[in-house]
Amino acid sequence: MTDGVVKIHGKEYKTVALRVAEFRAKHPDFTILTELVEANDVLVIMKATISAAGQVIATGHAEEVRAASKINAQAAMEVAESSAVGRALAFFGLGGTEIASADEVANAISQQNDGEFLEFMATVRANFDWVMYAKEAIANEDWQSLAAIWGDIDHETMATLFRAPTKGGIFTTEERAACKGNDAFNRARKELANGV
Repeated sequence: MTDGVVKIHGKEYKTVALRVAEFRAKHPDFTILTELVEANDVLVIMKATISAAGQVIATGHAEEVRAASKINAQAAMEVAESSAVGRALAFFGLGGTEIASADEVANAISQQNDGEFLEFMATVRANFDWVMYAKEAIANEDWQSLAAIWGDIDHETMATLFRAPTKGGIFTTEERAACKGNDAFNRARKELANGV
């Protein structure tokens, strides 16, 4: 890296920090405003808007999946905010030869290199409705509803979905603990199996 420019696979990418520094130097009267569009247990979406005298000049959006990496597990909002700012600045004209920032490209490459994690994310996507329903049932302590869907996926898929949050799993430690050894949940499963 030289002065905030990173060469990756033959292309030059500017870091978000460099883009912000160039922006501040050239346009001290312009503003960058970030906005949280959505945040939940799965993802964070941020929007960055560049304005001058109340007029919008450029915008950029970024989405980060919390389970995509160790960094995202702890700071998905910060990563999404930086990416959104970098994209807005690129659309404004401070992107070098590429819209994506060096930060975004490095993050994407890091995530692609984790084949096991990519398989995990594919399983999450394929069973996303089940995951969301299960999370809602756990949050509401609705053990009958959770028991009703528990057998809808096989044991191997279940084990994959309940991957530890320290490894990017989609279920929190509390959610996993709520299912494990829970008498009310186990009773609901037995009642369902016995047709009660």
